[in-house]
Amino acid sequence: MLMKAYYNLPGMHKYLKDNIYVGLQFLLIIIFFITPGFDSTFTTLLKYPGLILIIGGSIVVLTSMLQLKSNLTAYPTPKETAFLYTGGLYGVVRHPIYSGVVILFLGLSFVSASFIKLFITLILMILFHFKSEYEEVQLSQKFDEYKQYKTRTGKFFPN
Repeated sequence: MLMKAYYNLPGMHKYLKDNIYVGLQFLLIIIFFITPGFDSTFTTLLKYPGLILIIGGSIVVLTSMLQLKSNLTAYPTPKETAFLYTGGLYGVVRHPIYSGVVILFLGLSFVSASFIKLFITLILMILFHFKSEYEEVQLSQKFDEYKQYKTRTGKFFPN
């Protein structure tokens, strides 16, 4: 069921729930980047695994964004002109951008040795769970074949 609260403000999505999810997502990202890290010997131990996660997560995010092309939107409700893309990384997982962001932020948390950043990453994962649940309802309503696609692919990680 689509959220019936409409907005006509510039830069805002017409559905309230879309604006709430995207607003919370960007707020968590901002808090993540303004939160200081630590400099200790613990940081050295986590530096290389963290760098691997940063590189891997970045590759997943950028590849996923490029594969979506004109379908790309920060909002969970698909664009009017959207089509269901099931190739590339989307042939393996339904939400690779969310997966990549979590992997990237996990790596950044390791490199900065920040438990606060790790906690923010956990909250972001929980937000992505709820955002993707809402998004999948919208996608199922727009695309009949989405229910079958959902059975073939993992949500955030391959089946």
